[in-house]
Amino acid sequence: MNGSKWFLTATATIFLLSIGCAGKKRIEGAEVPTMPPANEVVAPPIAPPTLAPTPPPVVAEAPPPPAPAEEVAAPPPPPAANPCNKYIVVRGDTLWDISGSGSGYHDNFQWPLIFKANRDQIVDPDLIYPKQEFCIRQDFNEQEIKKSRKDASDTPVYVPHHKPREALPIDYF
Repeated sequence: MNGSKWFLTATATIFLLSIGCAGKKRIEGAEVPTMPPANEVVAPPIAPPTLAPTPPPVVAEAPPPPAPAEEVAAPPPPPAANPCNKYIVVRGDTLWDISGSGSGYHDNFQWPLIFKANRDQIVDPDLIYPKQEFCIRQDFNEQEIKKSRKDASDTPVYVPHHKPREALPIDYF
């Protein structure tokens, strides 16, 4: 580099440095901050607010049950499962046929169980009527089933009649 170019470059650099350091320069209408004097206290910059972590959701607990009062009655027991299958009598049905069907017990000799479960509707096991609704109970124990089979076997042969008998030939209960 020759001497004149070097001189111009050095002069320009010095000039630019002196303008930037010595004077106040405006940048788009704003004043460039200057260093505060040594005896002035400078507050630290204010940090942007931070969000507090979200606390975990609070699970509400059920309130404790009230203390039982003396006059409060115990709640009723839960309803039992319905042990009955409903059967509606049609013309020509007999307890023997109902008991042997798929709606009954699949065993004709268990007809006394239907008679026993529906004693409020059946006066004479030989006389049942269309539209009667019977409960075909499924909750008999083994002893009751054996007794019903024996009673059915011991029942005398059917003799036609139109009125309920005064006394049944066997005690089905």
